[in-house]
Amino acid sequence: MSAVYDLFENPPAEDGAQQPLHARIVLKGTVGQEEFLDRVHKFTGISRSLLAGAMEAFANETCDLLANGWNVELGKLGFFSASLQCPPVYDKKKVRASSVKLKSINFRASRVCRREVGRQMRLQRRETSPQSKQGGISRPMCIERLAEYFKTHLFISRTSYCLLTGRNKRCAIADLNAFIAEGIIRREGLGKLSIYCKSDVFSPPQ
Repeated sequence: MSAVYDLFENPPAEDGAQQPLHARIVLKGTVGQEEFLDRVHKFTGISRSLLAGAMEAFANETCDLLANGWNVELGKLGFFSASLQCPPVYDKKKVRASSVKLKSINFRASRVCRREVGRQMRLQRRETSPQSKQGGISRPMCIERLAEYFKTHLFISRTSYCLLTGRNKRCAIADLNAFIAEGIIRREGLGKLSIYCKSDVFSPPQ
């Protein structure tokens, strides 16, 4: 098995100069929790129910430790940590505790994990087709992949849509706006914080 990649354009620099292409994995999809448990069960022989309980316990304990100011190391996978955000101020006295909030949960892969993934990864260039030159796969295939994605996710970002379909930024925005107009998806949030959710009337292709 190989990981498929392709080369994508970067936005032009502020002076208009063309930027070099960057390589990016072309996603095959998402392995959900049920399939993940099946894979670990087949590999280890450990009871599936035991694995499910352990995964739930790991998740709960990780969240609890992060909420109490700890970093969490999960074996050779890596480290979880919490980051904060606060209003732009220059005097500590002007910051109230209620205005400091969680920004994100960060994951940093361990050196062992990076080395192992790099050792196993076999990269294969995606075959170029007329469709990919125009910005990725066909429109019906985009809708089909969206349907699969929404089976395990509540929303999708523009960046994730680009990775899912191979579309560049311009084509992805055009697709998403068209899907909104057709009632396939709906937008939540504004600007860079926008996310896209499945509409109540979305009917995936058969």
